Amino acid sequence: MHVPRLSLLLKIAAATAAGALALIVAAGLRRDDAVASLRREIRDAVTALVASNEDGAVEGEGEGEEAEAPPPSVLVTGFRAHGKSSLVNTACRALAAEEGPLLLRAEASPPGGGSDGTRKRRRVRAVVAADGGDTGTDDAVVELLDSPPLPEAARLTRNGIDEAISGGNPECVVLALRCDAPAKERNAAVKRLPEIAAAVRAKGLNLIVVLTFKKAMRSVRQAEELLREVSFRARTDCVYFIENYTWNNNGPNLRHPPVIKNDFETHFTVLTIIRQCLEFIKLNRSQFKRDSNGEQGNSGDPKLKTTPEKVSAADAKPSGDLSVKPAPEKPSVADAKPGLTVQ
Repeated sequence: MHVPRLSLLLKIAAATAAGALALIVAAGLRRDDAVASLRREIRDAVTALVASNEDGAVEGEGEGEEAEAPPPSVLVTGFRAHGKSSLVNTACRALAAEEGPLLLRAEASPPGGGSDGTRKRRRVRAVVAADGGDTGTDDAVVELLDSPPLPEAARLTRNGIDEAISGGNPECVVLALRCDAPAKERNAAVKRLPEIAAAVRAKGLNLIVVLTFKKAMRSVRQAEELLREVSFRARTDCVYFIENYTWNNNGPNLRHPPVIKNDFETHFTVLTIIRQCLEFIKLNRSQFKRDSNGEQGNSGDPKLKTTPEKVSAADAKPSGDLSVKPAPEKPSVADAKPGLTVQ
């Protein structure tokens, strides 16, 4: 019986290793291309939103004066230590295509939840990187409003909700809800979702719910059950799971900040959330412009005036590969469809 030579076995092993490495590199390149493509869509959407109006004037400017609309503004709110400030930092990192240490733009709570002290609303200007990661110009900016935390669920009132989502002129609201919170605390927060959603919609805004600390979900079934309940109570299918970029348990080391490896799923999910926000903002601005032009154009004849219509989540049509489908007016648990596939 012929025994293969050792050199031949080494060549076969080397060829196998090279083929596996090539597959890994190819998969990584496809992921990088997907993230870059989504970031490019966001940059184009922001550029279109801040471009001058068709008639050359914007609200508050003189007639005929060309001016840019304000950058899109997204309010990020949630209960204390539920990951809203970490979501802001994660979004800034993904939008700017950063690598290496995690740069903190928003004040994230330390391990343990932090203190109950009063916090002010922080406005963070997230620059969207162009192709190649260039952020030298601020021509594409998304404003992220890191709001003070909501009062704990047991003490939450409508006035407390209105106070948290007021100020800063937001055009969309993102609510962060922690997956790994104690069961009692998490259930209490989920039960207050109808009140929070009603307060947001009363201001003519759209609501997106982000379930943070995704890795705390022990199984796909548990994640799907939480997703259905949140979708039902918040009356929206715009619900996402995400694992934010955070400091380690020892806290930040300012002298030697730890290097954080970018995760494809985290980057893609947070960019998808921002893209969905921009779709809502685009619809709201377009509706406002149509209502304003209709009222001004028909001011001479009261019979020709049109009644303004509110833009709801059901009118949103995400572009690209987004699979988020807003919920019907009266959703049921069986009809809830997740905005992001849980793996």
